[in-house]
Order: sequence, then structure tokens, then C-alpha cells
Amino acid sequence: MKGKFIFKLGALSIILSVLLVVPALGQTDQTNEALGKQLKDYKAQTFKELKMDPDKEKALMAVEDKYSLMRGEIVESSTKAWDDLQAVLAAPKPDEAKVKAAVGAYIDGQAKLFQSFRKQLDDELAQMSPVQQGKYLVAMEKWRQKCMPKVCIPVTTK
Repeated sequence: MKGKFIFKLGALSIILSVLLVVPALGQTDQTNEALGKQLKDYKAQTFKELKMDPDKEKALMAVEDKYSLMRGEIVESSTKAWDDLQAVLAAPKPDEAKVKAAVGAYIDGQAKLFQSFRKQLDDELAQMSPVQQGKYLVAMEKWRQKCMPKVCIPVTTK
């Protein structure tokens, strides 16, 4: 029971890390496309290190491609919603109904983005043994720390 809780907690922390990374992608010296390619290459190398069956490796890379394409569309839609929200708020007296609709559209886009990361992780982990799952999560966290060290740093106040 405790093992499952720790595993789920670890998976959740990876998901939340990824969610915090997405808005910060623009804060790195790399473009989103370059960072995405770097992550895809890192995942391919990680799958080889995990001694994945070639068919599973191919299936896992297909999962990466599927969700990457999906997120591209989500980000495009979310960017439009963000621009719409800013435009509505730029009015001297913003219409509350328009603001509410724009906020809803933006939050909806962010929720879809979150769901895409969660579904991708579920699809990836479903094709791995428990040991591979653990090693994969550790590898992904190492990549995040290396490529985006300023993202997801815990802040404590006293």
C-alpha cells in the first residue's frame, strides 16, 4: 500500500513538474522546438537504456509523437485564448461576460494541456514494467533538472 502511494506521489510530482515547465519553456536559451527534439532524443536513449523491446520502443516513440502533435494544437489554441483575454481586458471598461468567457477558454486550454501530459504518462507507463517505470521517472526528472534548472524550485518562506 505504502509503495503504491509513493509511486503515485512520484508520478504526480513528475506531472506537476512538466506542467510548471511548459510555461517556462520560453525562459530557456533554446526554442521550444529544439527543447522538444532534445527531449524526444533523450527519451529514445532512455528507452534503449531500459532495454525495451524494439516494438515497445517504437510504440513509445509513437506515443511521444501523438501527444507532442496534440499539445502543439492545444498550445496554439491556448495562445489564442490568452491573446483574446488580454484584448478583452485592454478595454477601458472590460465587459464582465467577455472576460468570463475568455478566462474560461484559457483555463480550458490549460486543463487540456494538463490532461495531455497525464494521458501521455499513463500511456507510456502502461507499456513498462514497474522497475522500468521507476527508472523512466527518475530519468525524466534528471532531464528536467539538467535542461530547466530554474523551473520548479521549491520556495519556502519563514
